[in-house]
Amino acid sequence: MRLLTRLSNSHSLRPLAKPLGSLAVWLVPLAVMITSSMLAPTAVAQSKLSDPESWRWFEVEVLVFKHLDADTSENFPWLAPRQLRPTHDLLSSYYAPNFWALLFDLPVCPEAETETEAESPAIRAPSLWCAQQAELDLEQRRPWYQPELMLRSLAQAPTKVVSGYNGDINTATRPFLLDASQHQLTEMREQLERRRVGTPLLHVTYRTPVFTRNQNYSLRLFGGKNYGHEYAPSGYQLPPIVSATDLPSQPEAALTDSEAVAPASEQLFTELNWLLEQANQQQLQLNYSDTGTPNPPPLRQPRPDNQRTEAVWELDGLLHIYLVGNYLHIDSQLELREPQAVRFNQRQLSAQVEQALQQLTATESTSDWFLRSYRLEQLRRVISHETHYFDHPKLGLVVQIRRTDRSARR
Repeated sequence: MRLLTRLSNSHSLRPLAKPLGSLAVWLVPLAVMITSSMLAPTAVAQSKLSDPESWRWFEVEVLVFKHLDADTSENFPWLAPRQLRPTHDLLSSYYAPNFWALLFDLPVCPEAETETEAESPAIRAPSLWCAQQAELDLEQRRPWYQPELMLRSLAQAPTKVVSGYNGDINTATRPFLLDASQHQLTEMREQLERRRVGTPLLHVTYRTPVFTRNQNYSLRLFGGKNYGHEYAPSGYQLPPIVSATDLPSQPEAALTDSEAVAPASEQLFTELNWLLEQANQQQLQLNYSDTGTPNPPPLRQPRPDNQRTEAVWELDGLLHIYLVGNYLHIDSQLELREPQAVRFNQRQLSAQVEQALQQLTATESTSDWFLRSYRLEQLRRVISHETHYFDHPKLGLVVQIRRTDRSARR
């Protein structure tokens, strides 16, 4: 009993009289220690990214092609397109350069002076090496000056063989493209075309820093045809184009209840009679079968001719090269898009009826097409200065990773 009394009166156990304060005294430092230990790897990784002097640079050459004799007997799954988020995109600025910096470096064109015919014997042509004042007005930028719009307007990538402008890994802070003279897979690319084995979609060489996997330092690769003028990124065909002046205005499209009831009722009876007639002729069969194909598209409303579309490239995806210790790894996430006739999967009876009614209003027989996706997703540990081939029934990927003077760990 005396021992307990002494312990209770001891200075070392006085905080027990205030349990909340005691817990706070012990838990706060513990939480700080745990948080510090969890954030330590992230802090180290961020410090490496922020210090270009410690970066390990490699030279990467990539050749992507699609097979001409692709095996059509294999059943591929119908895949929805992915939304990829690359760390770097070197090809967009290469395909559609931004001329604004060059334009702003030009001198302003002098204002035209009013001269008589006698004073001006020759017509002065405007200089190509000066900028008009209207061109420098940020509020009046011409759409064709915008690289994003230029990229969307392309029918296909300007080139299959990318020839960059080089750079210096000793001062660079981001990846950069190399000149085509640095390509070492040129003979392979030419043999693919000469022997009609495959069609090259992209051949590019670049230098890039390589980090650990957690940094997700990936590069976007794309090229080939631009299907954005015919298909949406979802894979469905775009609605037909009509002139903006032909679209009904809001006042004309708005009808009163009494004006809208009669046409709607007549249309409803017309559709019901047509469906009954098709059912009697056994041309309309409703079922719940799942064919595995994409769902039917929503009703396509005509779109104005001035509506902008998104670029949908034949080849698009990511290439992620990273290090685990001193071992290089390649994570390929490429996607090939090809139009294909499809019979849409009707999982709901209402959708089947809706598709049947579209045949009633169709002026001509049309087949359904879908921009199908084929994916090449492979992860492999590789060795530098060797040629690595990633195969797929539809496309092929060839990669070489070459060491530079700044590839060693520092």
